[in-house]
Amino acid sequence: MKKALLILCLLSLMSCGVSKVPTDELHTLDSVTLYETTDDYLNKKPMALDAGVLIKDQSDQHITIKGIFDKKTGEKLKKAISAWAMEYRDNNYFNLGYSTDINHWNSYAKFDIEGKYSAIIIDDNSPYILKTTSNTYGGGLAGSLIAESVKWNKNWKDKDGVKKKILFIDTQDISPKMLNRNASSHGNYLTRKQFENLMAEIDMSLPEEKIKDIEFEKVIEIIETANKESGEEAISAQP
Repeated sequence: MKKALLILCLLSLMSCGVSKVPTDELHTLDSVTLYETTDDYLNKKPMALDAGVLIKDQSDQHITIKGIFDKKTGEKLKKAISAWAMEYRDNNYFNLGYSTDINHWNSYAKFDIEGKYSAIIIDDNSPYILKTTSNTYGGGLAGSLIAESVKWNKNWKDKDGVKKKILFIDTQDISPKMLNRNASSHGNYLTRKQFENLMAEIDMSLPEEKIKDIEFEKVIEIIETANKESGEEAISAQP
């Protein structure tokens, strides 16, 4: 029994990760600005925290952190992990805890397009964390690769025939607070139906067969056009 309790305690400690940064290591924290909700992000109202992160993994498209900490005390800021967005080294990142298709708390994806309609572009060259999900699907498979979702009709081919996915965020579509998620917008793969609705908003229509075959570049162009017509000009990282 004692051995079992010891194992449980160890597992509990491991799951908690880093709980406090020692005073002599506070300089290792990278400063971040946190936005609790989508509305706070859009209105540039950051959380009143002097926060820093310990980076676990990063790429040009994402960061994964060990935790968010108070830069003065080193204490872990548990509430901060639910922040909808993070500004880190002059780039803005979406909290993947607010995605069902790519669900990873502690990981953040850099926005490629920002505006009323925001987007994150994912392809085969994207890091593994952006091509998997922590959610469990039928058959008990967790961490399913996004390549499997071709059957869900969520792939878009570019002019060279390369498949891409668009993590799409309508910042005006606010879901109510639930569990760790604050009242904010969610980001999931752009579907053909969502794209049709987006075109309707800008009074544009295409034949059904054209929507099926529309190229990725055109989709991005239409998202940016929709942002301009909404009065919120997009900030695009696309070349």
